[in-house]
Amino acid sequence: MNRIGDYMSKTLYSTSPDALAHEAINKMYENKIGALLVESNGDYTGIFTKTDWMVLVLKGECDPKAIKVSTIMTKLKYTIDINQTISEASSIIESNKIRHVPVMENGKIVGMFSVKDLEKYYLELHKKTDF
Repeated sequence: MNRIGDYMSKTLYSTSPDALAHEAINKMYENKIGALLVESNGDYTGIFTKTDWMVLVLKGECDPKAIKVSTIMTKLKYTIDINQTISEASSIIESNKIRHVPVMENGKIVGMFSVKDLEKYYLELHKKTDF
C-alpha cells in the first residue's frame, strides 16, 4: 500500500495572514512551490495558493502589493492523514477541485501533498510497469 507519507513534501512553508500578497508570491517563487500554509500564533489557519492570487490579479480585483494574504487565502477545509493511501488523496483532490492538501499526523500538520506529488507517484508507477 502506498502511503501519503512516502510521497508528501515534508518541508512546510508558511506565511503570516498579515503579509502582503506579493511577499507570499515571492516566497513561493523562490522555493518553487505552489502553496503556503498561513500561520497565525503557531496555528495553521489557511492556505495561500498560486491559484488564489492569479485569479484575483488576472481579473483585476486586487493589487498584490496592497492586499494582505488574509484577504485572499482559503481557510483550511481539507486535510489528509499521513497513513492514507495515494488513491484516497487522489479522490480528495479530485472531488474538491484542489491542488494541495495538508498532511496530518497525530493532530498536527507535518507535510503537504500536492498534485505534483501525485504526478511523481504515477510516473514512478508507470516506469515500474512499462515493458
